[in-house]
Amino acid sequence: MELHPYKFEPIYKEKIWGGRSLERLFGRALPRGRKIGESWDLADLEEGVSVVANGAEAGKTLTELTAVLGEQLLGGAAALESGRFPLLLKILDANEILSLQVHPDERAAAEIPGAALKTECWYVLESRGGYIYKGVRAGVTPEQFRAAIEADRAEDVCRRIDVAAGDFHYLPAGLVHAIGPGIVVAEVQTPSDTTYRVTDWGRGREIHVERSLQCTRLDLTGDDPPGADGEVLLVTDYFSVARRTAKANTPAVLPRGRCAAVMLLEGRAEVIHDGPSGKVVSATAGDTLLVPAGLGFADLNPPTDCTWLEVTLPEDQ
Repeated sequence: MELHPYKFEPIYKEKIWGGRSLERLFGRALPRGRKIGESWDLADLEEGVSVVANGAEAGKTLTELTAVLGEQLLGGAAALESGRFPLLLKILDANEILSLQVHPDERAAAEIPGAALKTECWYVLESRGGYIYKGVRAGVTPEQFRAAIEADRAEDVCRRIDVAAGDFHYLPAGLVHAIGPGIVVAEVQTPSDTTYRVTDWGRGREIHVERSLQCTRLDLTGDDPPGADGEVLLVTDYFSVARRTAKANTPAVLPRGRCAAVMLLEGRAEVIHDGPSGKVVSATAGDTLLVPAGLGFADLNPPTDCTWLEVTLPEDQ
């Protein structure tokens, strides 16, 4: 397989809370008449596998790239035990509020058949007067939390936070959370779709009372900082996230010898690389590129001012 920065066909997920903001913000050609809540832009799960959209490997799946390229793609990082790619990148359009929900950490995932750890973070791309729920209020006991869920008043014991474009929030596994209406986020997460609803605001979908109680960590109140400085927004055991900016016609060096994903948030860019063909891959706001570790170099050359999230995997896992 040929090494070059890979773009992928987006996988659109219709959601009860979704909308059409990806058309307006990024010129996406969405399926007609559907409320699109999620665009999976880099995914390797049974529920959706990304397919390469550019270059010599167009039509190949991310599963195939990971299996065949191995270290040339991942560098010092490791694939999942299943052999799949160890990262999931999305754009979420919350036209209406999402369920108040929680995901399992490693302990809970080991206890629950079929569950997988899910740790994530959000970079807010647009907030039309929106808010999020993030964490249970300090001092809430397990008994109080159960009573609130059973009374369908769980939001009363959770922290509600107003958000604006450019905000960043870390949501470790076990933290109760929800995205409020009018918010679009770029989401970086571990590759899992395991979600348990604490409440769904009366929309009639199943509420997972016992699983929510099993997964929720009341010590995670959501008020602690990510723990990283400067451009680096977050460092976890599963991925790191940095927010980068570049002025027009000022090249930026992408990570050398490491697998990196670039989520372009604003502007336009060309990634110049030393792959055997192509040499240049163009991207516009809303695009995601996966840069293999085996490229000798990949430089981002922006014809306009641009902003992107740079997501890297931990090495020597």
